[in-house]
Amino acid sequence: MRPFRFRAKVALDLRRKEEDAARQRMVQAHAAFDQAEARVVEAERAVGEAAGTLHTEQSAGTEGWRLAWHQSWIRKQRLDADACRRATAVSAAAVERATAAVGAARQRRRALERLRDRAWCRHQLETGRQESRELNLVANLRYLAHAAAGGGTNDDD
Repeated sequence: MRPFRFRAKVALDLRRKEEDAARQRMVQAHAAFDQAEARVVEAERAVGEAAGTLHTEQSAGTEGWRLAWHQSWIRKQRLDADACRRATAVSAAAVERATAAVGAARQRRRALERLRDRAWCRHQLETGRQESRELNLVANLRYLAHAAAGGGTNDDD
């Protein structure tokens, strides 16, 4: 019998590469999300620091223009923090899409692997049947050779 050969092996290898690429994109998306979260934390810290500086300036009794400048600065810091939060939300969505892509790639790979496994089982079963047929043929030939040589059968017992 011919050796086992899975005809869709190239497709299976392609599916594995696709899954690996999807996993790599997911890792990159997670890294981008972590960086975006770190920027949010830093921006919120900057807002708190700016508010603390404003409070210190107010307590010290400073000029009005300086207080207005600090308030404007705090608004800018808050806008930056909001932009960082939006970027984090976009990164979270990218992580979800990448995770879904990995799941889909895994399903496609597993489908081909199941087909390969079934084909392997059919091949093993057919190999066993072929061996049985060959052994039966050999046994029949030995029986016929023995009978033809005058050995007869054991039916006279």
